[in-house]
Amino acid sequence: MGVSFASYEIARSGLFVNERGLYVTGHNISNVNTPGYVRQQAMITTAQYKTENNKYGLLQYGLGADIQQIRQIRHTFLDSIYRQESTTLGYWESRSKTLQDVQSILGEPMGAGLQNVMNQFWDSWQELSKAPDNLTVRALVRQRGEALVHHANHVGSQLTKLQNDLNSEISVRINEINELTSKIARLNEEIAKVEVSGDSANDFRDQRNSAVDRLCKLANVDVTEMQDGQLAITLGGYFLVTKSSSKRLYAAESQSGGLFYVPKLEGTNIEVPVKGGILKGLMESRGEVFGATGSVENGSPYDKVDLVFAINRNMTPAQRDGIKANAARMINDFNARGINVRLGYVEFDGTGYYSYNYGTGTYDNGPAFVSSPAQFDDIMDNHIGAYGGGPAAQGLDAIRASENMDFRENALKHIVLVNDSVLSEATTSVAALVNELDINRIGVSVIGSTGGAVEAQLEPLAEETGNSYHNINDYATLDPDFSGLLDNQYIDIRDRIYGNIFSSTNIISDVRNQLNLLINVMAREVNSLHRSGSTLRGMPGQDFFTTIDSDYPIEMGNIRLNNNLLDLNNIVASAGGANGDNTIALKIANMRHNPLVGKAAEALSLDDFYRSLILKVGNDGNDSGRIAENQGKLVQSADNQRQSITGVSMDEEMTNMMKYKFAYDASSRVINIMDEMIDTVISRMGLAGR
Repeated sequence: MGVSFASYEIARSGLFVNERGLYVTGHNISNVNTPGYVRQQAMITTAQYKTENNKYGLLQYGLGADIQQIRQIRHTFLDSIYRQESTTLGYWESRSKTLQDVQSILGEPMGAGLQNVMNQFWDSWQELSKAPDNLTVRALVRQRGEALVHHANHVGSQLTKLQNDLNSEISVRINEINELTSKIARLNEEIAKVEVSGDSANDFRDQRNSAVDRLCKLANVDVTEMQDGQLAITLGGYFLVTKSSSKRLYAAESQSGGLFYVPKLEGTNIEVPVKGGILKGLMESRGEVFGATGSVENGSPYDKVDLVFAINRNMTPAQRDGIKANAARMINDFNARGINVRLGYVEFDGTGYYSYNYGTGTYDNGPAFVSSPAQFDDIMDNHIGAYGGGPAAQGLDAIRASENMDFRENALKHIVLVNDSVLSEATTSVAALVNELDINRIGVSVIGSTGGAVEAQLEPLAEETGNSYHNINDYATLDPDFSGLLDNQYIDIRDRIYGNIFSSTNIISDVRNQLNLLINVMAREVNSLHRSGSTLRGMPGQDFFTTIDSDYPIEMGNIRLNNNLLDLNNIVASAGGANGDNTIALKIANMRHNPLVGKAAEALSLDDFYRSLILKVGNDGNDSGRIAENQGKLVQSADNQRQSITGVSMDEEMTNMMKYKFAYDASSRVINIMDEMIDTVISRMGLAGR
């Protein structure tokens, strides 16, 4: 060993690096239980070499050790896996919790749910059919009806409360995202300040990574680490964090007049698309719908129809009469079930499209609604223009014009295209028109000749809007007993009303849709039969169920018994009022078995439809719970892999402590030896010859 003061520097470097190693080890041990802490490691490297030239060439002498950096032990790939799986876990946990709440509200199949109340209601009518004149049994019918109404309104209020709670939670989660992004931006700045001089901001990075982990569970953010160590975070293609600045989100209605929140970008009216995480799960659980009271999207049933006929002038008088008669029958049938129908029309030919204006007595350029069925008949008979017009028709333009009519809010919008010639417009225009109709939720039925070019051109227009193509010649020989309706556009409209069943990833809005449809159809059919009979006093029957708020259809939260039923004599059991006549009571009792709900070809009874709903909710709840549990295991597995690398091991740290301690002792011993050698040189050398 060379005896020089440079040797002191070598020993001093050993003391320094091992002392720093003990500092790092102590820091790890003290943070062993700190959430989000990532263990650190002192990276020891050799110090700069000294180079000398001698007769043998260049020689290098080591000058000790140095600390290259205090680094975190992380695995970026495992972090990415953990965050991706956390996003999925947050989504399924939200859905699973909501489905559990919905199951508790419905109370099926073992609880006293709606099925039990409906059974008692049908049974009471069965008892009334046995004694149609008995006031005691009539009181039972009214009592069971009140129980049914109370339960339906209670379930509706509970689902509404759950939706509102989820809506509030969405606002809270959006604020949490803002807090996290602000924190990440602030930490970006702190990390940049520390590391610009070459230091390591490990503890700041731990805080930032913990915030990113939580943020990834809330939403499907994309995280990118820049070369300078700062993070850029985007959501749905929009930057939330860029270096030290952050962009906030705010909770706002998706559309003007709506009730439900969506995340929008601060300073804009842009909705930020969210595809995963807790926030997406909450939005789907609540329902990604408009949310206004009476909104069909949020489950309210249709109770009004705006029906527009787009008629080519080449229709024959016989076909015209069939169309007119069919429209009258539809109106009568729907009105009997409490569904209000408003008629509109537009005629077209090769020169354009027109409608007759009663106010001016002239033809106007555009479709219009009429004030009554009689006015529609008068237009069909006297004001629709010359029949037998040329085939070069502008039917698609007439439909486009009809899209902009003054449709009623939450009305079922339907157009019937009556055309028996090939339209002059290109076939590709049909596909473009279908997209417009879907956006505006407008259905189209087509009445034309079958087996030819007309059907080939226009059948896709009907089928791709969920409706049918019908033979125009059937209308010239329509069966007057109304049975022919099943072969014409009536069935299309009926299916859109009675088969208005949503099937989406939404939870509560879809459940509300099906329960409201069940309640609405049941009330309509009971009311229709109840009005068709006679009371004990021989008076015409009235509605059995009515609305609480007449501005909205019968549904959960908006149904009650007719106040006139307080007089038990007004409960209808007979068709004609004769003593012992149980016709109406028996029909209502047997209604539970009639196929009423759903499209005509696959309609279910009220009981079967409700059971299918309960089965779906149960299956969805079981599936989401199982997926959430499995996803939790995946997240735990990913976290365990991370912790095996990033976590503090007490055994390892104690080993490091002993290693650094012995190395420190050894370096100090070197200094002691150097002191002795220097002392010998100074005190004892040079004594000879004195």
